[in-house]
Amino acid sequence: MLSRYVVSQVKHNSYFLVGLGIGLWLALATVPLEEEVVACDTVTLAAPDEYEPQREERPLGSRGQPGRSVQRPRYYSTELGMRSGLLTGVLSSEEVLETRAAALNRTAARLQPALRFFITASALQEAPGRANVVGFTDTREMLKPFHALKYLADNYLEEYDFFFLVSDMSFVNSRRLTELVSKLSVSQDIYMGTIADDDTQYCTLEGGILLSNSVLRAIHGELDWCVRNSYSPHHHENLGRCVLHAAHLSCVSQVQVYLERAQISITRQRGQATWSARRHPRGYRNASWPAALRDDAGLAAPRPPSRFDHLRWTRFNATHAFMPDDHRVVAPLTSAYKEAVHLILEEVSAWAANRWSAVADAEETGVVSKISPKDITLEEGAWCWEPPVALRYRLLLRLPTRQADGTANPRGALVQVEAARALGAARLAPARYVTESARVTLLLPLPLEHAAMASEFLQRYNTVCLQKDTNTDLIIVIVPRIEMPKNVDNSTLQAIHKTDNSTLHVMRNTVKNFTEKYRNAQINIFEAPDVAVPWGEGRIWSETEIQKHAARVALTTALPKLQRDALLLLSIPYMEFTEDFLNRVRMNTIRGEQWFLPLPFARFAQFANPLFVDAAGAKPTQNTGRFPTLAAPLVISFYRQDYIAGLESWRTNGGAKDVEAADILAASPLRCIRAPEPAFLVPPRAAPCTPCNSIAPPHNATTDPTSEAQSACLFRERDRGFPDLQLGARHALAKLLLQTQADLDS
Repeated sequence: MLSRYVVSQVKHNSYFLVGLGIGLWLALATVPLEEEVVACDTVTLAAPDEYEPQREERPLGSRGQPGRSVQRPRYYSTELGMRSGLLTGVLSSEEVLETRAAALNRTAARLQPALRFFITASALQEAPGRANVVGFTDTREMLKPFHALKYLADNYLEEYDFFFLVSDMSFVNSRRLTELVSKLSVSQDIYMGTIADDDTQYCTLEGGILLSNSVLRAIHGELDWCVRNSYSPHHHENLGRCVLHAAHLSCVSQVQVYLERAQISITRQRGQATWSARRHPRGYRNASWPAALRDDAGLAAPRPPSRFDHLRWTRFNATHAFMPDDHRVVAPLTSAYKEAVHLILEEVSAWAANRWSAVADAEETGVVSKISPKDITLEEGAWCWEPPVALRYRLLLRLPTRQADGTANPRGALVQVEAARALGAARLAPARYVTESARVTLLLPLPLEHAAMASEFLQRYNTVCLQKDTNTDLIIVIVPRIEMPKNVDNSTLQAIHKTDNSTLHVMRNTVKNFTEKYRNAQINIFEAPDVAVPWGEGRIWSETEIQKHAARVALTTALPKLQRDALLLLSIPYMEFTEDFLNRVRMNTIRGEQWFLPLPFARFAQFANPLFVDAAGAKPTQNTGRFPTLAAPLVISFYRQDYIAGLESWRTNGGAKDVEAADILAASPLRCIRAPEPAFLVPPRAAPCTPCNSIAPPHNATTDPTSEAQSACLFRERDRGFPDLQLGARHALAKLLLQTQADLDS
């Protein structure tokens, strides 16, 4: 069976088998059986793959030939071809620059600085002083739009994507216009506006014409043709004919709702503006304001574009203000606020007494009586500070009236009065020219209680000042201890002095290494004399009290050894600062005028609790501290000459002896600038009133003197409100308290 199957397959595929045999025979016949051996002198590489990266070896140029410098643009937007959104051009004239143009300039304030007014100036020197006014010397009114388009194309074609051209008799809703432009594609040819009534292909100029960058570019290339074919007295017809020829576009109005209404709506707005001008107070009439602005007296103000533009009204009465800020519900009127309220009440009461001089119930009594300003009382009021305009008031006054029997009505009549205190003339406040080149002298009062912190301060000074900001000096004043234990033996005192000496020895070696490593390093160490304290031994001092005492002693010791014009920065051993902080010290401290009181960023101590860190020990990066506004002013900057003058004045006026430098400078004529300083950090501090010398009480003692002194220190800190205690955020501490209570209950 198998042989039959094979024979049948051969018969059916005979032609294929014959062709295969002939092909194999030809292949063997054409290949030589023996090849001659040829020496291989060169290696022929295969053709490289066009998708495989190839390294191109180029010979290096001569060593003296400079490389080609690449001139790059100043801004990334220029190099990347990024353009701004919208530029608005207004066709106006010299005669209406103070009227209609001023009104449009205010309504289109959101478009600034991308707003230009084009006028036909009779003389170029008559139209300066306005940065956004462009004057043309060509007096042909018919060609003004083309002059404006040529100016826009020559100067701003590469800076803006869209151009809006409008007349000075229109109201521009700038917020909706910018919103419309932000939704349009920059690659689309745009010729948009309100279609004119007399033609269906052209956009009217009163409603505004929006042109894209590509359309303006096409118009700029055909301006000669447009000027030669301008024969219509209407600007929109000449512009539409030019756009139709250059860009082959007709006016579209699919998004007409974002632009100004049609000609009928414009006419209605003009009539309403003229009618509303009659209700304006004298001296404030302006017929150019449309009713849509709702700035008329008695009408509601327009809705602000965002919540940040909403003006805040503060309610008040004759003595208090309600919710004057975000931190107080009610507060008494003080200083300038109280004086301003009394002044406006006096003026409004006199005006109301003259306005309603005959207030009576004429229907019942017919009695006419005069009103005295003293009889008018204030029920409530509200003020609103509008920065560009005025301080506005709304007052609810109660006027005296009479009843039917002729007696005084105790309820009286209520009237509402709106008043405003307009802004006065603007003036420039003089300011000194200061630079960042002044040399800062860091004065570090180092009490022996805090001597262990000196090494960290020196390492930070090395990183910030010696390696980067070399225009600094450092003066360390070692202040003897003021917190000494009571009733201890000599061996304990010797152990304390030995510890202090070893710490100071390490600090002096560190300073010596810095002065040898850095040639320009100016680091001096002074030792202050031992000053007797009036409280005696056994008292426990808080960290702030120790540092205040050390600062007073350090100033007394170091001031005679400093230059007269030295800029001092009174420091603390545990402060963390950067180079930016030193620069702001130089800028904010002005000789003879100003001293600087920075507010440090104090880190919270809550992260010492394991509940406030994750499993890896990482801390959060937000809400980790705050600026303590009530903390003691331990770090200040001033000039030595200013402090000496303030100290002499303080002593002349009979001031106390033991007083801080901040109090002396505050009593001087100098101005103080106090501001949060994010580059000045304070790490978490230890528990308040922690003894610097932990010594066990004697065995025969019935009471612990250290515990009693610590309690007295805590009472003093409580009276001060614990201003230096930064435990943590309130919500975090409340969460910790609730969690701890739940654990105890369970």
